[in-house]
Amino acid sequence: MLLIVAIGYAQEPEKLDKESGYFQLGVRNAFSAFSDDGAYGFGYGGQYRIRVLSRLNTDWYMDYITTDISGIARRVDWHIGWSVLAYPFNYETTKGKVVPYILAGHCFDYTKVSKNKSDFYLDKFSSAVQAGLGAHYNVTDRMDISLTAQYMMHLGYDVKAEVFELDGQKDVLVTKQRNRGVEGHMLINMSLNVRLFDMWDQHSKRKNKSRQ
Repeated sequence: MLLIVAIGYAQEPEKLDKESGYFQLGVRNAFSAFSDDGAYGFGYGGQYRIRVLSRLNTDWYMDYITTDISGIARRVDWHIGWSVLAYPFNYETTKGKVVPYILAGHCFDYTKVSKNKSDFYLDKFSSAVQAGLGAHYNVTDRMDISLTAQYMMHLGYDVKAEVFELDGQKDVLVTKQRNRGVEGHMLINMSLNVRLFDMWDQHSKRKNKSRQ
């Protein structure tokens, strides 16, 4: 459905002149690297953006990421959070433009690590702060592809999985530990985002109608 809407907007020739106040909806793929168990996670999610100023955007997202741990355990991560995107250079949404940005934010997360062929698992709820870099490529005036790399630093406890061999057989030790210092993982996202409407314009229309 999102792609159908995107194609419809991509065919619209009229250039939008406002750079703030618009609402975007998007889908994304996620790649989690440098996790404590030495494995890599893959997942997907969704997001929406509210651009409050020409050089300032907000990103509200949810990710679901799964990680296979040496074929003997599985890690599942849910992220629900937000980020602030600042555009220090170019900020235009014109077709063909590349718009770099820096970001920082916070998220709540749920993690569950379970052993395969077993009912044993450990889980935890916590939060994290993140910061990183990214860029939009404006496919049209209303649609962009975004690539973001950010480091997420988890607060409180984490669930760790350590793989070892015993009598020639692989096994995994799952423990819950309090984070010490800066611990976390690199999260890379690629997303497709569509500009749906201008909230400032919608607000002005409602205000004018109320006056009539």
